[in-house]
Amino acid sequence: MLNYIYLTIACIFSIELLIRLNLMIYLNSMLEVTTKVLHIVFAENISDHWKEKMVPTYAFILLKTSLLMMGILFLIILIFSLFIILSSKFLTLLTSLAGILISIIVSLTYIKLRAFF
Repeated sequence: MLNYIYLTIACIFSIELLIRLNLMIYLNSMLEVTTKVLHIVFAENISDHWKEKMVPTYAFILLKTSLLMMGILFLIILIFSLFIILSSKFLTLLTSLAGILISIIVSLTYIKLRAFF
């Protein structure tokens, strides 16, 4: 029973991290920059000189955003790892079908309740 409480707490902490650290903003930013890069690379009316200047700039922005997103995901993995250290059966629950379904239900319920309040 304690493992289910740990799973609930880990899901809630993970969602709060995703919301407070603006993961969706980073995803949208990556999509926008990728669209701009593709436009510049495949546009025939843009000079090669301009492409050589802009593509590395956009590549750096993509690298920075990717590293920020990776850091957020690392923090979420760290949260779950701490609960794995606390309980030896937590990993078994986490990777089971019941654990996955409970994670989804808890996460969606928390998101709806958070939006409601």
